[in-house]
Amino acid sequence: MRLSFLLILCLFSFVIFTASKCNKEEPPKAIVTVVDELGKVVPGAQVKVYSDPTYYNNGAGYPSVGYYNPDEKTLYDMQVSDGSGQTSHSFKYESIYSVKATILKKTGSHSYDTVRYIGGGALILKNDKTYQETITIFPVN
Repeated sequence: MRLSFLLILCLFSFVIFTASKCNKEEPPKAIVTVVDELGKVVPGAQVKVYSDPTYYNNGAGYPSVGYYNPDEKTLYDMQVSDGSGQTSHSFKYESIYSVKATILKKTGSHSYDTVRYIGGGALILKNDKTYQETITIFPVN
């Protein structure tokens, strides 16, 4: 009787200590820094982080990569870079994400004197980690 009581007590203690050590995973995060071809940070750039390229290409040119959440919605986030050229993104699920940064810079006094700058990259986001990515944007004719 005493041995079974001791065995139950040990088993109960093991379960209590094991269950209390379960840590909830933090969602994956990314910090994207946008720089120009000279390495200067670019504030005001639109940064799109997405898992399905067809979402931002109207279905033309890219096959779907198929990363969807259980609600059947494509995973994406759009932000504008701050004064230090950075955006911060947080997602619910681990995935491989594409990044696209764009900005329209005025080059002259007329409204048509503008140059579009574009850059891109990829993020592999995992739980409990913050991924830092630098995107270099280049002028496009």
